[in-house]
Amino acid sequence: MLKRRRIAVVGIDQQLSLVLLIGLMVGCTSKKPDDGMVPVSGVLEVDGQPAVGVVIELHPQSNAPSLAKGITSEGGRFEISTLTQGDGVKPGTYDVTFVWSEFNIVTRSQEGDRLNGRYSKPDQSSIQWTVPDGDSWDAGTIQLSSKK
Repeated sequence: MLKRRRIAVVGIDQQLSLVLLIGLMVGCTSKKPDDGMVPVSGVLEVDGQPAVGVVIELHPQSNAPSLAKGITSEGGRFEISTLTQGDGVKPGTYDVTFVWSEFNIVTRSQEGDRLNGRYSKPDQSSIQWTVPDGDSWDAGTIQLSSKK
């Protein structure tokens, strides 16, 4: 009696699927592409004390549109975000604004500014940052005053 051998034949579609799967696995494990963003972090103090809930916005001096902002947390710590949490900003020079409002539970809105508007407008804020190209940038401890 003659025994027939079975030969496994892998079709071209299976080979292609295997190549695509390997390519996806390699692509998912590689480093994130460099998008030119520089993570920015720091600490904010008002009248010598860490301030929680201050909204920080970066306004590019190049007048390019930007939505870079952060909110101070416990200990006055902050990180600036543009598109995703903590992604930072593009390198450049920015006018930095700060608004420390309070939440009104009746109207469900932010009201007032405990910094008295001193840092709320880009053309009036005395704070400017030049964010260099790099892996990250620490803005250090920013000291603001609530007194007029």
